[in-house]
Amino acid sequence: MKKFYILLLFIVLPFVIAGCGDDIGDRTEIKFWHMSPVGSESYSATRQIINRFNESQDKYFVKGTGFSFWDYWDKINVAISSRTAPDVGLSTLDDVVGRARAGVLYNISELMAADEEPLDLDDFYTNQLEFAKHNDNLFAMPFTSTTRVLYYNLDMFAEVGLTEDDVPKTWSELHTVAKKLDKTDNKGTIQRLGFEPTYGNATYHGYLWQAGLDFFDEDLNPTLNTQGHIDVLNWMIDFNKEFSRNQLVAFGDANAMLGINPFAAERVAMIVEVDGLYQIIKSAGATFNYGVTYIPVPDEDGVRVNWGSGFSIELYDNGKKDDVKKQGAYEFLKYLMSYETQKDLALANGWIMASKSAMATIAEGNPILTRLIEEVAYAKDKMFVPYAPSWHGNDWQPFYNAALSKEKTVQQALSEARAHYIQKRANWNATQ
Repeated sequence: MKKFYILLLFIVLPFVIAGCGDDIGDRTEIKFWHMSPVGSESYSATRQIINRFNESQDKYFVKGTGFSFWDYWDKINVAISSRTAPDVGLSTLDDVVGRARAGVLYNISELMAADEEPLDLDDFYTNQLEFAKHNDNLFAMPFTSTTRVLYYNLDMFAEVGLTEDDVPKTWSELHTVAKKLDKTDNKGTIQRLGFEPTYGNATYHGYLWQAGLDFFDEDLNPTLNTQGHIDVLNWMIDFNKEFSRNQLVAFGDANAMLGINPFAAERVAMIVEVDGLYQIIKSAGATFNYGVTYIPVPDEDGVRVNWGSGFSIELYDNGKKDDVKKQGAYEFLKYLMSYETQKDLALANGWIMASKSAMATIAEGNPILTRLIEEVAYAKDKMFVPYAPSWHGNDWQPFYNAALSKEKTVQQALSEARAHYIQKRANWNATQ
């Protein structure tokens, strides 16, 4: 008898589970992968956003699947390479071109051309749209906007007799103000830093851009052996030359052990960071007074620019030639990029979304968020280099670290880095 009940349970259970799910009916299922898994703070709001689309539809039904941030990237990369990707998903804006060239993305410009009510591209930043293009066609839409700015602690400014009028605008002003804010004990141990160019989300290529330079020329040849490069890297290394690199690293490691950003922990007076630090400070309930502004620029011919890599929203082509699914994925993409949905997503995730009008509404009456959004217009994304897609990270880091630690001279590190990229290009060309 017991075996009979167990058998009956296995027969009935699938029907019970099916009955508990959403009623798709004869609608076409569209798979959407996102970063709001069950249990996350944004899960409920994300599910409501998806449900609202499904309730408005009689042709398509979106099934959302959420993964944690780090799990998401592993899964989406494997799925894209194996042609088992979802119909709609998130990725990174700066390497859309690589996926477009690989033929795994649908051409959104073609879908828009056949649409009587296409997206209003004027509601999105031109600089972000350009990074979603390949051969002048959109193969993704910018989904979120990120920006890097200078955060400054006004309480620390007041402590040394500085005001908001003293917030630095140039590299020389940044150094002058930072030195007034440094604090050490009687043994010379760092208690507070005014600013350190290598802390936070500051990058070597970001400082290069401010000086009107770049890693590569228009033909993607590395340009690391110029005097301009040498000057920028020396400026970074010499900024806190009264401290050893070991002292600076030890102070940075101590900040990391606290498990909180050094600016939020009030251990640095100024820092270059992403817009997400605003949410961290807000969530931590910090009470200090602070402001944000554009990253100070070189004194001569400085360029107001920051690195603003964000998420893209993409329609994946798995080679199935399913035009119904493709159209359904496009309709859902349009919904996700609409004013109301972008506004709801911003509230759900705390992200700066791509829609200018939605974010203007969200930021109304909030001076910090308003300034963060203002800097999005000055954001630049790193170029896609097919022979060195990680040129700014793993490829560059060993040479960068060798220069910072003075294991090698700046000239040696830059010369060896350039040779490294030239060799990578030769190896890549040999396989094409």
